[in-house]
Formats: sequence, structure tokens, C-alpha cells
Amino acid sequence: MAVNGVGGAMLDKIVYFLYVVRTGSFSEAARVYGISASAGSRWIIELEEQLGVSLLQRSTRKVVVTEAGQRLYERFNDVNAEIEDIFTEIKNLGKEERGTIRIAATPLFARNFLAQIAGEYLLDHPHVNFRILQTAYDVDMLEEVDFFVRANATYQGFQEKDSLLVRRPLLRYPLVACCSPEYAERYGVPQSPDELRKHNCLFAHTLVGGNKWVFEYEGDCSAVEIARTVEVEDSEIIKSIALTGGGIAYLPISILQEELADGRLIAILSDYIDAEFEFNLYFRRSRQMPLMCTNFKDYLIKRTREIG
Repeated sequence: MAVNGVGGAMLDKIVYFLYVVRTGSFSEAARVYGISASAGSRWIIELEEQLGVSLLQRSTRKVVVTEAGQRLYERFNDVNAEIEDIFTEIKNLGKEERGTIRIAATPLFARNFLAQIAGEYLLDHPHVNFRILQTAYDVDMLEEVDFFVRANATYQGFQEKDSLLVRRPLLRYPLVACCSPEYAERYGVPQSPDELRKHNCLFAHTLVGGNKWVFEYEGDCSAVEIARTVEVEDSEIIKSIALTGGGIAYLPISILQEELADGRLIAILSDYIDAEFEFNLYFRRSRQMPLMCTNFKDYLIKRTREIG
């Protein structure tokens, strides 16, 4: 039954239009929505004919939203989200938490936080299963996992790339440049970030977003392209190599406190302000998430901050 001239078929087309605007792609929106690309393109044409206005300007490179299309998107986006939230809430009423939660996490977070949190959760939710993938790299959130915990360095002026996913910060620590006393005695220590180019540097691409280490001095940030002596996407391995005198590491202070306290590692470039290290949780919007995942998400955020 149509409501004020808007029937179910037209609403389907509007929702597909919302996906096109979010993804910037007809084919990607069709994949997410579960229809063929040709059907999606036909829907947009029919929607424009029904409304009597052009909603999208098409080109081979990108999709551009018209003024009318932007207005339609802004008015319907929040309404559609609210409707889907209501449907998800009603469907989940009375359901027992049962099924598999798929999580991808950096090795550091998986070892230091996720193992304990998943174990605790299983005590009260014995019918929940976990599938945990340890990886420092991005994964396809729509296909492979329900949650992704990523680590990265942040600094003044840092901007994360745009994403359709929701991001929730979990923990933040200062990064510390450090080396062993043996390395310092043999090779000396850099007095400025630029001198790092002449030193052995231990490197994790995903940790700092590239082979550049960022430092701040008197309000000015400088990014130094370091000499990549060892590249490995595991902070604990980097720390182990630094402890044996293999080079200079740039790591979160949370995993260095014991070694800095007993002198097995020494902090360097202490006149400079280091970048910061973040754990962030990524997930789809709640309207696309079953109750089982929603409840675990809330528990994961709460316990990570308590443990950290």
C-alpha cells in the first residue's frame, strides 16, 4: 500500500540510491544491496522519472550528486537508519545469544586484550563462538569479519581516510623512540629526528602508517623517512630485536615500561614530542548488526578501557 504516493517499490529504489551516494559506486552499492548493477542503474532511472528530477550525474570516473539528490539523501538517510534499527531491535527480541562472532585484530591487541576479553565473555555466553584472525592489515569488513581492531599512529594534522564503517577509539598511548644501551654505546644516539636516517631502524608499516616517523618540536611536526633495517608487522618482535641491539624502535610505551624501567632499553629524542599510538575498533552501523554482536561490542569497548 502506498503512503502519500510512496510505495514499497519506490522506497526500495530510494534505499538503493542512499547506498550509491555512500559508496560513490553503482556496482558497489548493488553488491551491498544484493541486486545486479544493471538492475540498480534501472532503479535510479525509474526513481528520477518518478520524482521528475535528476539525482545523480554519471561519468566514467565518479558519481556526482545533484542538489536534488543531496536533499533526498539528507532527508531519507537518518529516517532509513531509524527504520532499520527498529526492525533489527524487534527481530532480536527474545533471541538467545548464539552464533559466531568474527574478529580481526592486530597481534598486539589480540594477545594483550582480546584473549582475556573473549574468555571472560564465554563464561556468561557459552553458545557464542569466536573466530579470531590476527592481522595488522585491513580486511573486507563486509565479507570477512564483524569487527576489526586496527592500530595506527596519530599526530598533529593526522587525518584518517574516509570509511563507511563506524570507528570507536579504544586506547591511546604515546610512542617512544628507544634502543638498547649496547646499540647506543656502539653507534651513538640521534640528537634530532633527521639523524635517524643514518641509523638502523626497526619498522612496522601498519603501526605508523608508512616508513615515516613523526615528531613534534615547539609546535612544529616533522616526518622523517627512516632507514628500514627490519620491517615486521609485530610490535613484540620489534621490541625483541631492539633489546638485542639490532636498532632503534618506535613503539607504544605500554609495551616498553618494564624494559625502560630496568634499563634494558633507553628512551631517545626526549626533547621531542612523539606521535601517539591508537587502537581503534571498526564495525558496520548497528542497524546491520545482530544483537549478539551489539552486546559483545559494548562489552569489548568497556573491558578494553578497564584493562588498558
